[in-house]
Amino acid sequence: MSVRVTATGSAAPRSEASSSATATVQPQTLSAAPTPTITGTVKVGQTLTAKAGVWSPSPVTLKYQWLRHGSSISGATAATYRLTAADAGERVSVKVTGSKTGHTTASKTSTEKAVPLQALTATPAPTVSGTAKVGQTLTAKAGSWAPSPVTLTYQWLRNGVTIGGATSNTYKLTVADAGKNVSVRVTGSKGTFVDVNKTSAAKAVPMLQLSATPTPPSLAVSKSVRR
Repeated sequence: MSVRVTATGSAAPRSEASSSATATVQPQTLSAAPTPTITGTVKVGQTLTAKAGVWSPSPVTLKYQWLRHGSSISGATAATYRLTAADAGERVSVKVTGSKTGHTTASKTSTEKAVPLQALTATPAPTVSGTAKVGQTLTAKAGSWAPSPVTLTYQWLRNGVTIGGATSNTYKLTVADAGKNVSVRVTGSKGTFVDVNKTSAAKAVPMLQLSATPTPPSLAVSKSVRR
């Protein structure tokens, strides 16, 4: 700040003089800049609301910016934010910036909210069709998983233990399966959704039958005659 004095008169020419400038005038600090909070159900499709609190001296102009893992979400600059699929499995917060003429601008960020992964709406238990007999092929029927599309993977099990390489929707029973229980586990996965595992009821595979069971030879009985 400085001041300039101008002197004028009828008998003297106009003259001006300026004072030296003061040191830079520092802006004031907002007396209240509370940390915002977030209300609402933290779930994809639901709307969160930022509660800025009372900033002062009033009035203070407030601006909002929603963050995903600390990075700005494009276009999310209102006091409310509707969670999208991109937020599933992430952490969301909101930054509030207060400004007022003659005062230092201040920003405060809320604590983060963890957004859970989405849940599949239909995860049926698979069924197994086919004849449970060594040499025969079993087929897994996964059923309809939703929301479509859901990526399905298969793993066949022998007495609950994974069978190496048996990862298609069909499985040809081998000698190793004889006398065992065979089932299939289906895993459904989809982008930002939680993976789900479902296992079928087990099929009992009977023991093999010998192809030939000859009758044992008869025993010859010799008799000795005493004379």
